[in-house]
Amino acid sequence: MALSGMSSHAGLSKLEAIAMIESGNNDFAVGGAGEISRYQIKPWVWRHYSPSSAYRNVEVSKAVAERYLNTLEEQFRKRVGRSPSDFDRYVLWNAGPSYYARIRFSPARVHPVIRERAQRFANLCEMKSEAKPASTPALIQTAPLQPIIASGAPAPNLSK
Repeated sequence: MALSGMSSHAGLSKLEAIAMIESGNNDFAVGGAGEISRYQIKPWVWRHYSPSSAYRNVEVSKAVAERYLNTLEEQFRKRVGRSPSDFDRYVLWNAGPSYYARIRFSPARVHPVIRERAQRFANLCEMKSEAKPASTPALIQTAPLQPIIASGAPAPNLSK
């Protein structure tokens, strides 16, 4: 991946990374099993968290997704006794807690397609944690270095 591709993803939140992987941030996406919104939430799950049918509204779908993700994380903590890793989090999101429990929360037993997406999700989240803080100043542009000649003095600038 080119550096410009990496920097375009730096700083993604968990929900932003989910939306990117699930639908490419497409608010109009409808999945093969009827999943809705940029987060690809099953309609019955959506109705559990919101009476709204504004699936394409970014703020409404984000609120529903956030509540659902919090529930998945809490269920995982109660069953496994630890917080989910980013890999775990995506498997819970994509395949559900029942699936993950059935395979005993084992990343090695996750279906290869889900595993690949979970790894992509974890990578996106890791890039966020490795990203430089916003307070870090941008690189300062400097004049090009002048070659040093044998005397140790800079070479004359002949481009003038």
